[in-house]
Amino acid sequence: MRVLLINPNSNRIFTDLMNQNIDSLRADGAYQIDCVTLEGAPLGIETQRDIDSVIEPLCRLVLAEAARTDAFVIGCFADTGLYSAREVTAKPVLGICESGLSTALNLGERFGVVSTSSETRNAELRLVRSYGLLERCVGFEPVDIPVADIPTSAAARGRVLAAATRLKTLGADVLVLGCAGMAPYKSLLRETFKVPVVDPSVSAVAMAIGIVALASG
Repeated sequence: MRVLLINPNSNRIFTDLMNQNIDSLRADGAYQIDCVTLEGAPLGIETQRDIDSVIEPLCRLVLAEAARTDAFVIGCFADTGLYSAREVTAKPVLGICESGLSTALNLGERFGVVSTSSETRNAELRLVRSYGLLERCVGFEPVDIPVADIPTSAAARGRVLAAATRLKTLGADVLVLGCAGMAPYKSLLRETFKVPVVDPSVSAVAMAIGIVALASG
């Protein structure tokens, strides 16, 4: 079984983070899980224009890899190009937002998302509404740090904690990381707030493995 996790921005730090975080799913080589960077893409997916700009190269990559891949995961919380990629292959294609939120539903009654930017709030709300999950979502609380800087910014730790605190006050009993670059703060949030914290990249890859296993069983 091969699962391909695609980072649709060109920031290799994000790719390396996702590759490291999914290592526990490799199960001593039972599954081949490869992580790739979409070359030529923006360093961070910030705007609708960024999302739109990577759809075609993303689809070309999916087409090129489809013959030797059992499932694809798109490693951006905007679920960038998800529906377009599903049009170019019969193989399963998962987005980390949809997968991460689905995981959260099984861990608590109400989830909150530590998000990237105040400016993306409406787009995020539209996405959650399109998945029919708005009723279970207490909200999005942003860190307001450029996406490309989140894994390395000195301010990120404090802002992630502050955003999670606001979500807890709103009633979240599950926290979802709203960006693959927030993975370094998962343990910190879990230990600080004593609630489940969802890394959506790990959730999506785990689901992809399950979907392929079910289809072949």
